[in-house]
Amino acid sequence: MKERKFELLLPQINRQNNKENEIYKLDANELIKRISCEVLYLDPPYNSRQYSDSYHLLENLALWSKPQVFGVAKKFDRSKIKSGYSGVNATKLFADLVQNAKCKFILFSYNNMANKGNHRSNAKISDEDIVRILGARGKVKIFEQKHRGFNVGNTRRDNNFERVFFVKI
Repeated sequence: MKERKFELLLPQINRQNNKENEIYKLDANELIKRISCEVLYLDPPYNSRQYSDSYHLLENLALWSKPQVFGVAKKFDRSKIKSGYSGVNATKLFADLVQNAKCKFILFSYNNMANKGNHRSNAKISDEDIVRILGARGKVKIFEQKHRGFNVGNTRRDNNFERVFFVKI
């Protein structure tokens, strides 16, 4: 097999087109208390699977971080970058975020995996809670599109939808 060169390139960002863009690296529930916006787009983890377990390499490259590793698998401590939205407090965190949002519109992306898989695959925030929490800020409209759900095994789950909950505050 021929060895191929691997090169990470910096994105070519035209700062003239993005003068008003702002980038933050902060917990969303803390950030929301400091900012205001017209449109708030939320796309949290849906289930107990942590994004940090899959994307930590990109994070380490971006920060040029070289964390201490341990064990045969050479893992590092990711506890500080794990999301509360993948745990038992997801609904409480979501309610806090929405309540503190200073915006005109909220778009919330969430699939319909509430009770379709095992306990790790099931959505952490129920549809009832989503509608109740968003509904406290305005009328909720739901847009959905059929979507083949992520699956690492051979389990077949039909009737999957990716949904966007829309609220005009």
